[in-house]
Amino acid sequence: MPNSFTDILQNSKQLFDSFFTSYTPNLFSPRTRITDACLYSLEAGGKRVRPIFVINSFYDSNELPNSISEVSNHSVFLASLAVECIHTYSLIHDDLPAMDNDDTRRGKPTCHKQFDEATAILAGDTLNSLSFYLLSLMDTNDPHLIRDSIQTLHKGAGMAGMIQGQMEDIEEEKNPSLTNRESKLHSIHEKKTGALIESSFLLGNRLRLDWKERKSVLSSYAKEIGLLFQITDDILDVEGNFEELGKTPGKDAKAGKLTYPSLFGMEKAKSLRKESVDKAISLAEQLPSLNHEFFLGLPKYIAERKN
Repeated sequence: MPNSFTDILQNSKQLFDSFFTSYTPNLFSPRTRITDACLYSLEAGGKRVRPIFVINSFYDSNELPNSISEVSNHSVFLASLAVECIHTYSLIHDDLPAMDNDDTRRGKPTCHKQFDEATAILAGDTLNSLSFYLLSLMDTNDPHLIRDSIQTLHKGAGMAGMIQGQMEDIEEEKNPSLTNRESKLHSIHEKKTGALIESSFLLGNRLRLDWKERKSVLSSYAKEIGLLFQITDDILDVEGNFEELGKTPGKDAKAGKLTYPSLFGMEKAKSLRKESVDKAISLAEQLPSLNHEFFLGLPKYIAERKN
């Protein structure tokens, strides 16, 4: 039974990877150019943090299984895979020439470079729709669970969440705002990064019987984690290197993007990161019947990551 943050993180990732490895062959059968492109991006690596958020919002610290063979109901892993499909689709599309125009992702050629632009667009479309199909497969006696889960994922990834945040980011890059820049920065990243992170936490929580009692504080915690994630990303884009990031650093500055370092300066951005860590830990202490080792350790992990 894992009992430290590092143990929990590793165990959660291993559980997800085991489910992914066993479940995806049938999901992506027969193999075609599109399924190859989807799997190329899904299997490219990554920390699997969003699936890990789903898993640890469902399991208490003393309930996390040691292996996928011990899991009797795979609904939480279907939800985890749904989130990873949405996240991967967003990366495929984000890397396209019309968006951020990146050639590498996680140290490998981006999907449109490995295949072609049309295939990458369709692979992203495939993973987007597939995520909602996966939620429909969850096994439940709760007549509202699947409906609520679909709505939660749509809120994070759809037109009011991640997509709107991406649109605002593009608009800001083309026509920088001259006033209310702090408000605009917060709006972009609350939607572009934070909304899907919040959905990940809430999806796992919704599978629990006591989900209503935990939802409010967990939502606040998730929003803070989303903010912390983006501040750290912005800092890494300035201070990181290709070997650690697996992608080209410094692109935000070259593109004139509105980021925390560009708006506040690096010293202030790091101060805001520290404030966000402290606030997230404070919120974690208020969470009822949760895996506190994970939720207390997560903010520091995010702030100190190198990619």
